[in-house]
Amino acid sequence: MHGKKMRINFIMIGSLLCIMWTGILVAALCGQLQTVKNLQCIVIQQMEKIGMHPFMAAGILQDRKERNEAADMIFRQNDMLKYLYSNEQRLVKVTDSTVTRLAGHFAGQNKENNLFWSTAGSIYDRSEVLFETKDENGQQAVSKEETQTQTRETTAQVEEHKASDPSISKTPIATDSKEKLQQNLHKIEKLEKSMSRSYLLKNFYITDSSTTIDNSIFQVRTLLTKSMVIKKEKKPQILIFHTHGASESFRDSKKGRKEDSIVGVGAALAKELTDTYGYRVIHDQTQYDRINGKIDRSLAYNYSCKGVTETLKKYPSIQVVIDLHRDGVGNKVKRTTVIDGKKTAQIMFFNGLSRNASGNISYLQNKNLQGNLSFSLQLKLVCMRRFQNLAKPIYLKGYRYNMHLKERFTLIELGNENNTLQEEINATKPLAMILDCVLQGKK
Repeated sequence: MHGKKMRINFIMIGSLLCIMWTGILVAALCGQLQTVKNLQCIVIQQMEKIGMHPFMAAGILQDRKERNEAADMIFRQNDMLKYLYSNEQRLVKVTDSTVTRLAGHFAGQNKENNLFWSTAGSIYDRSEVLFETKDENGQQAVSKEETQTQTRETTAQVEEHKASDPSISKTPIATDSKEKLQQNLHKIEKLEKSMSRSYLLKNFYITDSSTTIDNSIFQVRTLLTKSMVIKKEKKPQILIFHTHGASESFRDSKKGRKEDSIVGVGAALAKELTDTYGYRVIHDQTQYDRINGKIDRSLAYNYSCKGVTETLKKYPSIQVVIDLHRDGVGNKVKRTTVIDGKKTAQIMFFNGLSRNASGNISYLQNKNLQGNLSFSLQLKLVCMRRFQNLAKPIYLKGYRYNMHLKERFTLIELGNENNTLQEEINATKPLAMILDCVLQGKK
């Protein structure tokens, strides 16, 4: 009888412990679910801000196939990252860093200085204030400065620099202001005098979280002095193509019109290089991201690699390859400057380093990496010498992007989806001039 009573007590105690443990697990799960619910509500709010119906937004969050794409779009938003970062303590009680990690997963985090980077540099201008600190006054100041910069874009001739470079006087190009141009010239002068790698990386590049810096590659003197000069010939020397020719259009593009997409902008650049500077240009208008009549970007770089390789075999005289894109920022920010009184899309040069956080990627070797980096940096410096605000910092990412095919291979992000087609076409004139300067050895 006594043994039976003990067994009953043991069962009762065990049952009580199981109930208590289950209660703890349920409470923890509820806390996690509440966190997820809070995050989903914020995401839906952000989707509404960019014009999406809340029911559609909620449906996307429940659809596993579309969730990653939707989240990627939303977490690229400046306001979204700012909100998550500044409210992580309140939103996530289990782990303070959960939101930071979540935002970093989609936007990319620069581990070296704890800044978040968005797609191809779309938040570079405000990143230091928004994500390195939580200073609201600083955030307001940056927003105010950004607005003032947009409204005071002016056109002014830079006579003192034209006097030092006769090639500029033949094609007068206006810049935002003499004072700001002088700041650019001062940066370049400091780089050339110091030959400092740290100064180069800090002032001329954005480093994506997908890669790390190999100091042996960024030899400043080599990057600045490596010759990119070519001798003009009657044979084709420049190839322009578009890995994302089908999926990259602009604010006022007419759907389905190739002329209104990045392909049309490539045609304008090819014409400028041919008519004004006398180069023989091949413009490949293949839409490498259109598969079986549908847009599919997943293998676009594989297809464009094959197409470009075939073109280079057919025209071995080609020495310059340009993969022309427009950026995708996922917000309403438009990247423009003013040149000769015309609103002009800004330029960003882009390099793949074939390198991730663990080091070089063995299956993405690139014997032309040093040439790629020299080419983009020299193009960037020519931009800075002539225009205060035309070229964004060069964007460094972890993969290869077919840049192994030629030494003078550059991937260019010209504006973004919020620019107009005319703003994009306006950018082809200064871009052609910049390319010619580097290819003919003009600083």
